[in-house]
Amino acid sequence: MIANSDYGTKMDDVILESLKPQVEEIKKRIAGGGGLSHEDIITLTLYTQGNHINHIDMRMDAMDERMDALCIDFSTLRADINSKIADLEGKIVGMEGKIVGLEGKIVGLEGKMIGIEGKIVGIEGKIDSKISGLEVKLEQFRGDSSKMTAVISSICAASIAIATIVTNIISR
Repeated sequence: MIANSDYGTKMDDVILESLKPQVEEIKKRIAGGGGLSHEDIITLTLYTQGNHINHIDMRMDAMDERMDALCIDFSTLRADINSKIADLEGKIVGMEGKIVGLEGKIVGLEGKMIGIEGKIVGIEGKIDSKISGLEVKLEQFRGDSSKMTAVISSICAASIAIATIVTNIISR
């Protein structure tokens, strides 16, 4: 059926239908052993070319439908890709935020480490001071065992106090 003339290439039904009786008559004449006239050749040529044009036009319509379907498929694919890109961008922004947060935590830890380092330096100074004081007392009491025992007890007490201070600093 020839219904669509969107492209101006389909032969009108009326033209082909008007040629059909002449084509049938020509076919009968050929089947009966008759020859073709110049007018018969022109009629057959017009009829076959009209059918050929209609066939090509139907194939073009089918091709247009397939192209439309492909365009829809590509549009859907583009939307899917754009959606996935947007999701990835969101995840990247989220990760950037987490990285910034981690950087802040690292800076905070660096500050704490500097504070701990300062406390350790202070403890080293106290320990050096205590050791110097103990060395002085040891020199004063050299040779007196009862006094030496008292100094060793002081050293043990000082060592326990230092260990307690270090443990408290580390556990913070």
